[in-house]
Amino acid sequence: MANIPPALRQPGDEITSLRLATPGQGRLSHRCPGSDATSRGLFGSALNPIRRWGKSVFLRGVFALMAGFSASAAEKLSFQYGLLQRSIEVSSLQSFAETGNPGEDLDYYFRLIGTTEAEKEVFRQALQTPAGVDPRLVSRFLYSEFGEEILENLGGVVKTPAGLNSKLSLRSALILASQQPEGLTLLNFFEELPTNLTIDLGEVQRLQQATERVVQGTLSTIEQMKTVAAAEATENSPLDYSELPDLTEPGPYDVVRYRLDLEDESRNRQFYVDFYRPRTLPSGDIPVIVYSHGLGDDPTSFAAQAEHLAAYGFVVAVPQHHGSDASQLEAFQAGLSDRIYLVSDFVDRPADVSYVLDYLTERNGAEFAGRLDLDSVGVGGHSFGGYTALALAGATLNFDYLAQQCDQQYQFFNISLLLQCDVLQLPRQDYDFRDPRITAVAVKNPVNSAVFGSEGLNNVDVPILVAAGSHDPATPAVFEQFRTFPLIETEPKYLVLMEGQAHVDISDLDAGISQTLDSIEGLDLAPSDLLEQYSKALNLAFYETYTARKPEYQVYLRPGYADYLSQAQQFKIYLVSEVSEDELLHPLEDNPLMSEGSLTTDFAHQP
Repeated sequence: MANIPPALRQPGDEITSLRLATPGQGRLSHRCPGSDATSRGLFGSALNPIRRWGKSVFLRGVFALMAGFSASAAEKLSFQYGLLQRSIEVSSLQSFAETGNPGEDLDYYFRLIGTTEAEKEVFRQALQTPAGVDPRLVSRFLYSEFGEEILENLGGVVKTPAGLNSKLSLRSALILASQQPEGLTLLNFFEELPTNLTIDLGEVQRLQQATERVVQGTLSTIEQMKTVAAAEATENSPLDYSELPDLTEPGPYDVVRYRLDLEDESRNRQFYVDFYRPRTLPSGDIPVIVYSHGLGDDPTSFAAQAEHLAAYGFVVAVPQHHGSDASQLEAFQAGLSDRIYLVSDFVDRPADVSYVLDYLTERNGAEFAGRLDLDSVGVGGHSFGGYTALALAGATLNFDYLAQQCDQQYQFFNISLLLQCDVLQLPRQDYDFRDPRITAVAVKNPVNSAVFGSEGLNNVDVPILVAAGSHDPATPAVFEQFRTFPLIETEPKYLVLMEGQAHVDISDLDAGISQTLDSIEGLDLAPSDLLEQYSKALNLAFYETYTARKPEYQVYLRPGYADYLSQAQQFKIYLVSEVSEDELLHPLEDNPLMSEGSLTTDFAHQP
């Protein structure tokens, strides 16, 4: 949720909505401009792309601090390392942006950090490139709770000369700079910041070391996932999946889509639901699936998945979560609300899904001849929707552990913590979201680690499939999915890793954000249509097995099928089951990110 940029979503079949690059927002993938099957893959060259990406992101972050938090009032930015302190004149940064000559003072810091010529040029371009943001939205966001949390974190790294948090100076400079005719740039930060600021290079160095640990932890867990998947594949009987039905192909039924407005009078809550059903109902019991969309999103984000399942005989419902959807985001952007989402949606979202099932129970006889199987319902969700699905499956809020996690340093390495920590605003009481009609859960990039912890996740007792992305900055797999999968004690369970999946579909973002991300060296991201195909096949296999009760589909829930699906692709997927849990546990426990006193606290030491 850091640097949340507004972006206009492409219109869907019926709805146009505004979207943010936040946990839970958007579709589940990213296009890969200029890549093909022969170009450098994610794990090629000794796994350097993720490392280069991490270094580039860190370098940009440091220079963003330099540029964004410098001071025009005193005309210089100070750096402190122990007892030593030096400064960079604002004029040096301006001269570097215009001529490429860093000057003696700026060149000193380039040499100190070890900046390459290519990285210098990236910085120079970044100084002059307008962010392309609406100044009204900048102001509204920075005065929102999310904005203030981000400013609080950044202001703790770069401080005023008196050693105080600089969040107020940062906010005023951001707002004023965004109102300039050329738009918000790093350079016009210099003109608007009202005070000198000091960067502690020791803190920057610790931040760099933490960044490297995140990169190392991500690399090691991804490699372990690949190794474990290959080992588990050898334990299964070999299958020729080319001789089996292709689950990526559309099913035999024509699909009807319609939208209904519902009202839960007990909560005074109105929302709409998109329904997908076969035009001609299949014989026998009809399985039901409910999808929960992400933060700042809407039900159309699951249109492709819902249509695919309906073509195979499922009835699928995708409700709007009114307090955390695109309409709430639009209200925030229009200045009609001071909140990007309502914290009460941590409670209302699971209740929305249960109400939809109540509605279908009422309509079952009249509309579906009583053949909807509402005693065995599957639920899916992305990001915030993943939280929703897990809560319905029995996961419980763990306030004590959440408070511990929200007090840690460097929260911005796991952006989803900004969302999870807001749960602390709810009354501390026992919340029971479990719906006994839910018998299978498939989640992608779920927000779950801190809000539930191991104690809360242990209450999940239905089959589950958890999907993670290798390049997800919002709910990083190393902090979220890899970390929590071993803590879910239910069986069967499956963990899926998608190479090049980045939480949101960056192609839906505005051009400025897309171009910035595209320029990051080593940031190879998978095409959205490829990741959609992976999800269609695996979700269909999962729900056919555990919701429609067709055990013959279980053969698709094997590492060999994931390998088959991605055999000709640059971006692979990997799947493991609970059979390999012991092999997954040890690397996670040994990972420095999971050790006590590191960036996160070991689950074994939680209350």
